[in-house]
Amino acid sequence: MSPVTDSRPRIGVSTCLLGEPVRWDAGHKRDPYLVDVFGPQVEWVPFCPEVEAGFGTPRETMHLVRAAGGPITLMTTKTQRDVTRQLRTAVQRRMDAIAEADLSGYVLKKDSPSCGMARVKVYSDRGGPAERTGRGLFADALMTRLPNLPVEEEGRLSDPRLRENFVERVFAFQRVRRLFSSRWTQGDLVAFHTAHKLTLMAHSPSAYRALGRLVAEGASLDRRALALRYEAEFMQALAVVATPKRHANVDPHPRELSLRNHV
Repeated sequence: MSPVTDSRPRIGVSTCLLGEPVRWDAGHKRDPYLVDVFGPQVEWVPFCPEVEAGFGTPRETMHLVRAAGGPITLMTTKTQRDVTRQLRTAVQRRMDAIAEADLSGYVLKKDSPSCGMARVKVYSDRGGPAERTGRGLFADALMTRLPNLPVEEEGRLSDPRLRENFVERVFAFQRVRRLFSSRWTQGDLVAFHTAHKLTLMAHSPSAYRALGRLVAEGASLDRRALALRYEAEFMQALAVVATPKRHANVDPHPRELSLRNHV
């Protein structure tokens, strides 16, 4: 197996979280943890889909709207313009570059109609209170295109357990991607799986055993199919938040430990 270098993982991020004045009011949402603690340990790859779409700064606010029986659209708040296509076109224009950017994770701006990961407000075209059932249009495209990529919102990273889980997944994703981008052998995969035994057991013992069976059958499987399936199931297992008791037996990389434990 090719040795894993100690390079910083590349993390996609909503540009406003780094303090750039790209929000609708020409302001920002600088996140001190991301900038001051996480930042020195990673390489940020910022992106603002609304600026990319040419909406400008400052700009009219936007929100998600669902018509009865129809799809969710992105509408400007005051003028009620449907700007869904404009944003989707900008996102698709950049999605190939994002997919090829060797990202190990992504941090999105919560509640944003473009970047919100979950529970984004969706309004009915018939009026009434909004329901928190939506996902931002860019976030949806990102998570559909890169389903194994660790993704979180900055608000959820204030929870120590969720922050620890995200950091762990970022570094694990970097390692598994490097494995399968190398000229790996079946022996390399066995060694990788063995090295991650305690980590997988802390998250999901059943997933560890299932992955073990997959590795054992690996020699008879198509290499690409094996790599895709192992990566997907490996990352799904790590998405299960481990209990503190189970995690106590895992010895993380020092860089991971410093990011996990910072309050």
